Amino acid sequence: MALSDQMRHAGDQRVPNGTVEFIHARTQLWRREIVQARIRLADEGLTYGQRAELWRIVDYREWCLQMLVRDFAAELERIDREIERELRQ
Repeated sequence: MALSDQMRHAGDQRVPNGTVEFIHARTQLWRREIVQARIRLADEGLTYGQRAELWRIVDYREWCLQMLVRDFAAELERIDREIERELRQ
């Protein structure tokens, strides 16, 4: 559960709804960017520089998610399922 969801369920009135919604939207965007980057990393034709940039994206976005979600392992599992779903299409 994302920290934003946790705050919403806890009824924390100190966190404005706009902030909670922003954090929720940002975590969705980061998950999507991780999925896209990891799928692109499967391309054996990437240069060293392209591969390094994609790994920077994955590492940074995962770090950001880790700061905002309550169950980071579950988020990683969710990302893996999204990758599998993308690859099946």
